Amino acid sequence: MLAQASARLTVPRTALCTHTPLVHRSQTRQSQQRNPHNHIMSSAAEAPQSGNGQLAAPSDPVVQYVVLRKDLWTDLKWPLGAVVAQACHASTAALWSSRDDEVTNIYCAAENIDHMHKVVLEVKGETQLQNLSTKLSEAGVHHKLWLEQPENYPTCLATKPYRKSEVAAHFKKFNLCKSALVAA
Repeated sequence: MLAQASARLTVPRTALCTHTPLVHRSQTRQSQQRNPHNHIMSSAAEAPQSGNGQLAAPSDPVVQYVVLRKDLWTDLKWPLGAVVAQACHASTAALWSSRDDEVTNIYCAAENIDHMHKVVLEVKGETQLQNLSTKLSEAGVHHKLWLEQPENYPTCLATKPYRKSEVAAHFKKFNLCKSALVAA
């Protein structure tokens, strides 16, 4: 049965991207080693290189913030897969709804696809997630509050990609999501 389910979920690599073939990370590194002038861009401007030929970390990276409700796995005992799905839904929806945005295009560019930065945070529960959504809306921060259907149950929030300096202040009081999910 697992093999059948796995076969149904398999997507050919060519179906995922029509304009650029997917390249395994090791192939990217190998081509960079062979051609040191093949730089990966971290922004519209060329990314600086460190002395060892590797890309230096950008001083103001493009990040996407994802905020999950901690009570989903602590109090409500949601399984890991269901919690991860909520983050994936919110992140994908935020990316899609901002697909014409310049910073989103930088974040999703073929040369950056293996270098995405996400900051995954947690809030106590629904009230805190709703409050954060309201504050972000008031501040003009584009985000998606994911509502699990058909219940209309808020589970997660994700921003569109932003330069970290633009939005980090809105998330300073929240903890990184690093709780261990324990199997029942």
